[in-house]
Amino acid sequence: MAKPAPPKPAPAPPKKDMPAAKPKPKPAAEKPAPAKSKPAPEKPKPAAAAPAKASQKPAARPRSDAPARASGQGKADKPKGSLLGKDFLKGIDTEDDAPRKPAPPPAAAMGPAQKAALDAEIRRQLKPYWKSPSGADIEQLRTFVDVQLARDGSLAGQPQVVNTTGITASNRTQVTLHQELAVKAIRLAAPFKLPPALYDGWKSLRISFDKRLSQ
Repeated sequence: MAKPAPPKPAPAPPKKDMPAAKPKPKPAAEKPAPAKSKPAPEKPKPAAAAPAKASQKPAARPRSDAPARASGQGKADKPKGSLLGKDFLKGIDTEDDAPRKPAPPPAAAMGPAQKAALDAEIRRQLKPYWKSPSGADIEQLRTFVDVQLARDGSLAGQPQVVNTTGITASNRTQVTLHQELAVKAIRLAAPFKLPPALYDGWKSLRISFDKRLSQ
């Protein structure tokens, strides 16, 4: 008996196309862990900062030997007299020089009798140069003049008419002439011959002029 034909092998299942193996991605380089953010430095507080710095560097104290460091100096120099030369006092009277100049005569105290005698002497020296105007009521006019005299009896300034008294309607026109003649008499009489010891008593005078002075 014919042997039955062996069964045909079952067709191999079709091969499934395997997808090409994709290269494995390289592991990404590990990123370094982000650095921890440092806390922002605290702004120094003005009040606290000053002591902190002061604690680091103590304030420099003035050294007692500071003058010794300067070259050529040992101890601090003490002032040695005035820097002004002797010529600074040249031409200026010092106490030592003053006695060399003759001192003016001391002023003598003037009593009432001396003052009356001095006034009489001044009027005696003025009388030759005083000519009173003439006219009605002229004897009532009296002119006062201030006079400044130097020590030698000369005028130290212009005589100044102070005022005239005794003015009336009759003699009013003669007032200006009366004053002018009084000033003229003083200028002609100067320099006056008066005692130097009594200069303080006659250096400033107020002289009066009236008709009686010319008599």
